[in-house]
Amino acid sequence: MKRSLLLAAALLLGAVLANALLADNGYVAISFRGILVEMSVPTLVLCLVLALLVLEGLARLARWPRLAREARATERRERARRDLDRGLLEVSAGRWGEAELTLTRSARDADEPAVHYLSAAHAAQLQGANARRDAWLELAREAAADAPAPVLVTSAEMNLKQGDSEAALEALQSLERLGELNPRALLLLARVYRLRGDFDRLRQLEPRLRGTRGVPTAAVEEIMDALYADMLRVATDKGGLKALDAVWEEATRAARRQPGIVVAYARGLARFEQNARAAEALRELLDRQWSEAAALLYGELPGDDPLERLKTAEGWLRSRREDPALLVACARLCLRAELYGKARSYLELSHALRPRTETAQLLAGLLEQLGERDRALRLLQDAVTQVTGKPVAITPLRQRLFGAAPRR
Repeated sequence: MKRSLLLAAALLLGAVLANALLADNGYVAISFRGILVEMSVPTLVLCLVLALLVLEGLARLARWPRLAREARATERRERARRDLDRGLLEVSAGRWGEAELTLTRSARDADEPAVHYLSAAHAAQLQGANARRDAWLELAREAAADAPAPVLVTSAEMNLKQGDSEAALEALQSLERLGELNPRALLLLARVYRLRGDFDRLRQLEPRLRGTRGVPTAAVEEIMDALYADMLRVATDKGGLKALDAVWEEATRAARRQPGIVVAYARGLARFEQNARAAEALRELLDRQWSEAAALLYGELPGDDPLERLKTAEGWLRSRREDPALLVACARLCLRAELYGKARSYLELSHALRPRTETAQLLAGLLEQLGERDRALRLLQDAVTQVTGKPVAITPLRQRLFGAAPRR
């Protein structure tokens, strides 16, 4: 419109100047069905300009309803964008009820309504309103029917946070049926299988995890290590020695070198009184890779050869003189071998390096057996203070003299 007005103004100005400056303004005659119209050239130009303006006005008038609708739609989308920004800030500020209202009041006008509904579902979950959360999630599914992956993954995450693995599994299986399991969804599915103790399905999922671009190799290794550790614990609690050995043999070579898996296997062996095998598995691990949990378990294992195992542990101590866990392990082996003075030295050094409640209990028990009850009591009091964060405060007792006159 602006361009048309400028053109009309230019033509009008030209016609006026031509009429004023030209001696001969020209002559135009138009005859149509017996009607003769005569005018000068500038007058014709003025008529054409007026016709152009009228046509432009009529065109704009015809387009006005559509332009008005587009303007209103643009304003609604802009309001929805502002509501999304404001709602996310309200969620961050902890005003979850206000955020839920802000995020949903203009969601239908947004370019991506699902984003509004998902954010509202998050705000509802933070309020513990699971029914409203599910309602917003359902609206998000309807709004993103062509691309359900973000909605289903978010639904699975929210249900997992609530401890509802069944609902999370249902959402992820729906995504799997659609053939849209993305890397995030695969990792969530692995987590759900582990929480539910579905070890077979988790092992079947391993090739997909390893073959999907975007799933970190370290994450897959961590999942599989946790899987075998869980299987070893289940075999220990609900199976027997054969079941435990079967899981160990089934684990990959790389998994059998992981400290957490070796410790779980050694604990299972100790449970079935296979202490020599457990000690050997821990020794092989500690010779190759250091693990405090393995060192502590090595010292806890019962057996008939404490001196031999103490010799092995003190061999490690040559290169790890200030390792608190190894010092405790050596002290336990010394106690089993009745080397009390040596055990005391190891425990005192370990407790000085890293005060721990367990170390304090061991040292206090040994001191009491050696007749140092006062020091043992102080040690236990210090341990309680360390755990609770405040010293034991007892009002000093005053000896009451019976028969004394009451105070006035």
